[in-house]
Amino acid sequence: MYDYYQLLTLTLTAIYLLIGGGFIIYIYDSYKRTKQIFMLYLAVGFFFLIIGAALPILSYTAAIIDKSTVVIAILLQIAGLSTIFYSIVK
Repeated sequence: MYDYYQLLTLTLTAIYLLIGGGFIIYIYDSYKRTKQIFMLYLAVGFFFLIIGAALPILSYTAAIIDKSTVVIAILLQIAGLSTIFYSIVK
């Protein structure tokens, strides 16, 4: 049974993922209208960033967190930020 903080964490993470997913869909729709490739890179970068930020929280609530999960999450965040940076500078 989940305690109060695990339930709150899952709820807030779900809200975070829904807002982030909506943001990514909005960027992708902009890409479909404009056909500018940097918008596609921007959407992919935010996808990596959002998943990378939510991964440790979901692993924590599922009680399967270990050091490799944190490393994977940080690598996803680095990939996301790098992709966003690439989409802006290119």
